[in-house]
Amino acid sequence: MRLNRLFAVVAPIVLLLPLAAHAEWPKGEREKYMAQCVPAAAQQIGDAAAKAHCACGADAIKSYPAKDLQALMDNSASDALKQQALTQISKCKANPAKK
Repeated sequence: MRLNRLFAVVAPIVLLLPLAAHAEWPKGEREKYMAQCVPAAAQQIGDAAAKAHCACGADAIKSYPAKDLQALMDNSASDALKQQALTQISKCKANPAKK
C-alpha cells in the first residue's frame, strides 16, 4: 500500500521533468524578443502597457523547445509554429494606456 502512495506522488514529478528541460528562452533571445516587441506594441498601447504585454507574451511561449524559439526569432519558423505562438501570445491582454 505504501508503494502505491509513493508512486502516486513520484509519478507526476517524473512526468513533468521533460517539460522543465524546455522551460527557458535561449541565452539572449528573450531580450531580443522584448527589444522587438516593446517598440512595436508601444505605438498602439503605450510604453508601460507594451512592456507588460510583451513580458506576458515572452512567458507564454518560453516553454517551447529552444530550437523553436530560435526559429521564431530568426523568422525561419514554419507557418504552423508561427500561428501556434501567435495564439499563445494573443491570450495576453493588452490594455492601452489611458490618455
